[in-house]
Amino acid sequence: MAIDADAGSATVVRKPRRRVSFRRREALAFYGFISPWLLGFVFLGLLPIIAGFLISLSNFNGFNLHGYTVNGIHHPGAHYIGFSKYTRALHDPYFWQSLKTTGKIALIVIPLGIVTQLGLALLLNSGIKFLGLWRTIFFAAFVVPVVAKTDMWKAVSAQDGGVLNRVIGFFGGPKHIDWINGHPTALLLMLLVWGGSGIGMLIFLAGLRSIPEELYEAARIDGASKLRSFWAITLPLLTPVLMFELVTSLIFVSSMFQEPLLLSPGLQGGIASYVPNGNRVFNIEALQQIGVTGDWGYGAAEIWIFVPMLLFVTAAVFYSGKFWVYSASEQYGRE
Repeated sequence: MAIDADAGSATVVRKPRRRVSFRRREALAFYGFISPWLLGFVFLGLLPIIAGFLISLSNFNGFNLHGYTVNGIHHPGAHYIGFSKYTRALHDPYFWQSLKTTGKIALIVIPLGIVTQLGLALLLNSGIKFLGLWRTIFFAAFVVPVVAKTDMWKAVSAQDGGVLNRVIGFFGGPKHIDWINGHPTALLLMLLVWGGSGIGMLIFLAGLRSIPEELYEAARIDGASKLRSFWAITLPLLTPVLMFELVTSLIFVSSMFQEPLLLSPGLQGGIASYVPNGNRVFNIEALQQIGVTGDWGYGAAEIWIFVPMLLFVTAAVFYSGKFWVYSASEQYGRE
């Protein structure tokens, strides 16, 4: 406050307000908008990952966070035991068998699924009538929840009166195949391919629509057949989409859990249900160790062994893309 001696009055001198810069306001707005996702990632993603690794180094079983006494016998609380769970997993034949089963299913489902998705996309891109209707029908398999989808597939493959057996019988095959008990792996493969075909079909269809029509016109003028145009134009330009579908399919197969469990013959046991060896993928093995036997540390150790394996395979797929994925920017750079 400043005093004016002549007029005998007091004048208030205000300090200039600090103005927040535009860049700072943008930063605050940015962090404000992403804060819900960031909090969700930290509390629902990062912290559980750290907790899972710490559990793999302990004897935690879900109930022994603190020591307790039962019938005069004292049970110590969870404590650090080192990497003994990892050593046990590396020498466990059931763990390696589950990885082998997951790999076999991936080697069948991923190529067969990509071929099915690309075939459906080519069919819809060929000028078929009622495009929107067919697209909705094929995409419905992806929208339907897994539980309803599995129950639907059980009804389709029912031993008595199932649509699948009726079709096989129509062509002269056996009419009463017990798919769930006799051929559980084949049933799981069909469910996985059918369930993932809708979203992949739409992605391939978008890729086909992005290919310039002028390229096909030039090929027709040069006398190229449709098959030659597919191999020389369509397939090379779809390789980025193929790479995307390959990686997402790999993640999908490596994270499947509900499908093999829900297709189990004795589903009444919940997570403890018996899963046939051909369908006992890695996630079933690890989560039954946690939820059924109560060995949280061992199940977490199995997961932490599997994660680097999956990262290595994914990195190898990305690296292989340098040799077969078409990139227009690289092509222009060479020119």
